[in-house]
Amino acid sequence: MTSRPPKPGALILAGGRGERFWPWSTPARPKQLLPLARDGRTLLAATFARSLRFTTADRVVVMTAESLVEACRRECPGAIVVGEPVMRNTAPAIAAAAAFFEDDAAFAVLPSDHAIDDEDAFAADLARAIGIASREAVLVTFGILPTAPETSFGYVRRGAALAERLHRVAQFTEKPDLERATAWVASGEYAWNSGMFVWTRRAFLAALEAGRPAIAAALKALRFAPGQERAFEQALRDVFPALEAVSVDYAVLEGAPNVVVIDASFDWDDMGSWGAWARRQPRDAQGNVTWGDAIAVECEGCIVVGDGVLAAPLRLKDMVVVATPRGVLACRIEDSEQVRKVSEAVRAWSHR
Repeated sequence: MTSRPPKPGALILAGGRGERFWPWSTPARPKQLLPLARDGRTLLAATFARSLRFTTADRVVVMTAESLVEACRRECPGAIVVGEPVMRNTAPAIAAAAAFFEDDAAFAVLPSDHAIDDEDAFAADLARAIGIASREAVLVTFGILPTAPETSFGYVRRGAALAERLHRVAQFTEKPDLERATAWVASGEYAWNSGMFVWTRRAFLAALEAGRPAIAAALKALRFAPGQERAFEQALRDVFPALEAVSVDYAVLEGAPNVVVIDASFDWDDMGSWGAWARRQPRDAQGNVTWGDAIAVECEGCIVVGDGVLAAPLRLKDMVVVATPRGVLACRIEDSEQVRKVSEAVRAWSHR
């Protein structure tokens, strides 16, 4: 009699700073803790709710910064919430959090700042990926069919077809320039890299050992259970600072021979800018998006946010105006993906 595979799990990566949403986002309330989901929930709460479509709260691990543990716990009741002592990017974070899953347990890796509305399609695709990863020693990723030649996303080039909407991965590529992105989209061979994955602990650690043996050696012996979160955090304090900071794409996926991609059937946005957030929000008759204490006076196509401070721009077009007690942002929507430069400048200014 064969034993049943362990219940699937989910790892939600919630350690980002979300600097592109300055001044609304702060170190104490980064992007994933802002009410940016369509229904007014935080992006983290929405991600947690989606994970409950294929697992239970006690099988969800939320990996965040130590300073954000309590805030994340409020958004994810019943989950295992643990803090990193320092940020070391996604490969070490995933390897460490895998300590809460059995070797043969398939678990999904979900960034906490994505927007997905078609949760039925999401749940169906996750169930399919979990089934594939449970049966075969493969690393499953999700590709998003491109709607435009985006230069802010990584891309996945499909290889041989294995089944409907399922291919081997021929190549992972970094963010392209506009010329290459246009050619890739026109070819029909490429999908956007969603940054969402499904694999078993055993398959992931084997791939990590091949790509970054030092990280695997430092973390593969970690084993913890629900209720041992503080012991886990102490173990990370002992080993994490010395680890290389590297993304899972570089450390594992770009060199692994056993990566497959599912063309996602669900909608997706990585919520990387004010413009991306506005695409999913209701607009007034003049095409403005307003939130909180905000009035768009004779404006057209603007994004206006007031959080604790009234924002009231006059006769602007295609602009972002954000007013908070921490600062005020004004920029063109087309430049909203560059707001990180503003947050960096503000940080440097504050340390003069």
